[in-house]
Amino acid sequence: MIHFLHVKAKDEAGLEKAVAGIRLTGAIDVIMSGKQLDSELVQLACLLAKKAKCTIHLIYIIEVPRTLPIRASLKQGVQKAETFLAEALSIATAEVVQVRDAAPAIIDEARDDHCALIMLGQGRTTDHRVPDDVGTVIPYVLTHAPCRVWVIQDLQAA
Repeated sequence: MIHFLHVKAKDEAGLEKAVAGIRLTGAIDVIMSGKQLDSELVQLACLLAKKAKCTIHLIYIIEVPRTLPIRASLKQGVQKAETFLAEALSIATAEVVQVRDAAPAIIDEARDDHCALIMLGQGRTTDHRVPDDVGTVIPYVLTHAPCRVWVIQDLQAA
């Protein structure tokens, strides 16, 4: 379950100082993955949006394997997405996108939303090794994004 806007007072004050100098002239796209880091991404996006007086677009992407039709009903992904939408619509525009490849879809959404910032979350293992492969999504987004990109790294169990 994602708990939006649950920020402790001292954490919020520190975050506000950190984002005070950032200027944004478009929307903020927050890419959601159903992980615990999502709520922190949303909190940070809300603080940025409040300072910059801009909108937030929360995007939950479901990747459909090529062996299935693009409109296939993926029960687990759809359940997470429905929960996400129910909670997210109270604070921002939100949508669920069902695609073959997440990376090009993120870029398309950023262009459609005329966004100034894309925020993504990335987990890492607790043994602190440098990962050899960060996947294909982050490098693609960093290369093709029409705006700034923030990748937020979080610890996660190995």
